[in-house]
Amino acid sequence: MAEKWNTDGMWINSCSCDSGCPCLFYADPTQGYCKSLDGFHITKGRYGKVSLDGLNVVIAGHSPKNFWKGNWSAAVYFDQRANEEQRKALETVFGGKAGGAPAIIASLIKTVKGTKYVPIKFSSRDIHVHIPRILEYQLKPTQGGNKKKPITVGNHPFSPAMDTMNMGIASKSWHKGFGLDFDNTGKDGNWAEFHFKGP
Repeated sequence: MAEKWNTDGMWINSCSCDSGCPCLFYADPTQGYCKSLDGFHITKGRYGKVSLDGLNVVIAGHSPKNFWKGNWSAAVYFDQRANEEQRKALETVFGGKAGGAPAIIASLIKTVKGTKYVPIKFSSRDIHVHIPRILEYQLKPTQGGNKKKPITVGNHPFSPAMDTMNMGIASKSWHKGFGLDFDNTGKDGNWAEFHFKGP
């Protein structure tokens, strides 16, 4: 049985859709498929008595049709700094075995092509995620009407587990590995604070 857990942090996404991703409105992706990168930085978190503070996870995914219809293929990258207890906790939570929002994401994945523990660089300030030789993406905010803050989308499908989403475009975005090679440069990107808990 899963332990009680909670995580607060920042999520940064890059996908193959044109700007203004239709998946946020349950619609079909603009390319007919979705190739995505989802990075999670845990600012503060616990799984039972195990601290998850400061750790990162990135999921590279491919959905052949509508995002919400599932049938994804995915690769999952875990922070190599995690000790044995933290690794078990991260695999349990982000593998969807402990409930909460990660379980919804995991339910959409049909095939996990591989997992790996790697050095993950995550910058909320620069909206940038990097794993050497495997993936890198960075977002440029899409300014709203006041020319000061990015366009936002509230009450989206992952609310309230994720706060209002900020909208942007990837100034660079690529992934290589596990048969999921793609480049989303110039395509849609989003970021928001998350508050996951379970079971």
